[in-house]
Amino acid sequence: MSIISRYLAVSFFKIWALALAGFLVLYTAIDFLEKIGDFVGKSIALKTILLFFLAQLPKVVTLMAPVATLVAVMITLTVLARASEIVAFKAGGVSLYRLSAPILASAAVISLAMFFLSDLVAPKTTALANSIWQGQVRERLDTSTVVRDVWLKGVRLIQHYGAYDEADGRVREVTLIFTDDEMRLARRLEAARGLFSGGQLRLSEVKEKIYQQDERSGARAFTLKRHELYVLEDWPAPPPGFGRADQNSDELSVAQLWRTIDRLQEEGFGPVRQRVDLHFKFSFALLPIIMVVVGLPIGFWREKGGSIALGLAAGLILSFFYLISMELARSLGYSGLLPPLAAAWLPSLIYFLFGAYFFSYVRQ
Repeated sequence: MSIISRYLAVSFFKIWALALAGFLVLYTAIDFLEKIGDFVGKSIALKTILLFFLAQLPKVVTLMAPVATLVAVMITLTVLARASEIVAFKAGGVSLYRLSAPILASAAVISLAMFFLSDLVAPKTTALANSIWQGQVRERLDTSTVVRDVWLKGVRLIQHYGAYDEADGRVREVTLIFTDDEMRLARRLEAARGLFSGGQLRLSEVKEKIYQQDERSGARAFTLKRHELYVLEDWPAPPPGFGRADQNSDELSVAQLWRTIDRLQEEGFGPVRQRVDLHFKFSFALLPIIMVVVGLPIGFWREKGGSIALGLAAGLILSFFYLISMELARSLGYSGLLPPLAAAWLPSLIYFLFGAYFFSYVRQ
């Protein structure tokens, strides 16, 4: 590595580390002020509170790293411009492409590190933080054993459970759909709660709809019955580990998410959300490089002078607009209006082309 490359890389990494630390402190402080009332209200132990915020750090680091990268690019080049170093480099025959290379290489290192952090560490720590928040603060079902949005398909039967606790067999928001030989809706059971026990499914607060064909109009109508308790015999519980498909994608690694998609396809479901989240894991990992491509032409635009505060503001504004476009694309992907690949990569592609286009107009 040449002296120039080492100098630029070290300068960039120093500012990036400071920016990342600042964003982490700011994010954690806001999150702490937002949630400390809930923790105190439930008399949560201090060590549990500290564990919760520590467990969130890997996820927060992956979220803030791209923003810190863009801010670091802007500030690094502004500092160089204020010291007239960009002019000096150009006068010495060093092109802007040569000056950009070490910063891009540094961003590639950050991207690689962030990918491994988000894939190997963040899923486990995020699951721990979610279990503390949902289980102890919100006092919901034990999130370590709860499976949400479970679908089971059988012969002339479709089962849906809004939440299923594998530990004790409790279920919530139960819907059972029975069809006839011609696959027409024959009966529908809806229950607020249920319990798998001894090969039975005991349902509470049940609405039973029995569908029949009207001979005159040909339309299907139903009669409604209500039951305080409804017992289904020979009704086994879902097998252990079933339905982890809707587990928060932040709690899944790439390999786990891939296996979830394969299993859902085998079961006949369309894992649209999981495909979108899988592509986003890769596109988000490359985001530091995209941010550098966007920040370079803006930082090189002024060869002398410049305001560090203005560079910081520009970096934050551009990051803010990217995050908005990313969430919009994610929503369009979830709804099926965009293919998963396009939803994940379109915002990054637009930003990359924006940066490359403006870099071509910077005076070399």
